[in-house]
Amino acid sequence: MADTNTTMMNQMINPQVMGDMITAKIEALAKITPYAKVDTTLVGVPGDTKTVPSWNYIGDAADVAEGAEVPLTQMSATSTTFTIKKAMKAVGITQEAINSGLGNPVGQAEAQLAKAIVGKVDNDVLDAVLTATTIVGDGTAAIGYDAIVDAVTKFEDEEDGIDKVMFINPKLESVLLKDPDFLSADKFTGGVAVNGAIGKIAGCWIKKSNKIKAKSNVFTCPIIKMEPDSAETEYTEDELPAVTIFLKKDTSVDHEWKPRTQVHEITTAKYYGVALTNAAKVVLAKFKDPSAA
Repeated sequence: MADTNTTMMNQMINPQVMGDMITAKIEALAKITPYAKVDTTLVGVPGDTKTVPSWNYIGDAADVAEGAEVPLTQMSATSTTFTIKKAMKAVGITQEAINSGLGNPVGQAEAQLAKAIVGKVDNDVLDAVLTATTIVGDGTAAIGYDAIVDAVTKFEDEEDGIDKVMFINPKLESVLLKDPDFLSADKFTGGVAVNGAIGKIAGCWIKKSNKIKAKSNVFTCPIIKMEPDSAETEYTEDELPAVTIFLKKDTSVDHEWKPRTQVHEITTAKYYGVALTNAAKVVLAKFKDPSAA
């Protein structure tokens, strides 16, 4: 009979507990992903291909004379079809590392695996956002109130006060902080500012991300409209969110013990797809790199 006080190898790393820890870390680390809607309609159902429709507006109604026949307007739509993919990362921890307890290797594995998954999903969401076709500026202007106003007016909002979030590279922060129209986050009462935003300017909450890279000394900063035009049409085909993550299977963690090498293998995976589902809710603003000569 086995000694019940003996700690078995498969008890040292509990994949379910680790999975919960990694999921919590992913939610905390995500920078861009929180601004995408998660669609779970593919979870638990057959199929790994998704077609995303996007109907084009037929235009406003027109006056028609008495007895005249109204002309027919051809409806049109575009669609994007993509296949669900999986993002994976795996690490190995030797039993010697666990025994020594130096540097908490199991905790470090949790942190690194979470960072790897969230980094990949954030990248995919940003890639989808950057496919938007409404582009403002050529990258010769500095970031500032006037330039941002030129960008946000492209949304053609009919009502004021609709919140938007813009992602900038940290290099642009110092320029904004010196802009007299920039309101830092500490100027707002608790719970008003967008989580993690450094402040607001021209109706845009500003968030920093190193994932916004400069190309040819130009930063392309996405502005995402967060609120629906109408609560009645929100998340319908009439008004889809800017970006959608189509989830097939959320982050899972598996643990395998290799006795011949005395190594714990920990693998994490996420099955999903990302698509720009409403290009009208994204504007790409181009600003010059202030550090460029």
